[in-house]
Amino acid sequence: MTEHNWGAITPELADLSNNTFVYVYNHDLTSNAKIERTIRFILGRLLYYDIHLPEYHKHKIILDIRGQLVNNQTVDFITNEINQKYNQSNSLEIEFIK
Repeated sequence: MTEHNWGAITPELADLSNNTFVYVYNHDLTSNAKIERTIRFILGRLLYYDIHLPEYHKHKIILDIRGQLVNNQTVDFITNEINQKYNQSNSLEIEFIK
């Protein structure tokens, strides 16, 4: 896998009491190509975060899809793909804001 240098980790929220870091993404999910690109982006970011965050951290990914016609099947697909491809899915929570 290509190594990325995305600079500093900038979560929207860091709850240090339980070592959880929250990230919010508002991506266009109106086509299969855009959905796949979002999944790749999130997976890449998670792997990058893992290198830079304290040990035993947890991630919470929030996808803001307000204003888009995204059905439950697509939500389930995105959630399943990320959980299956991310090697630490037990430390990951994914939420969608509709």
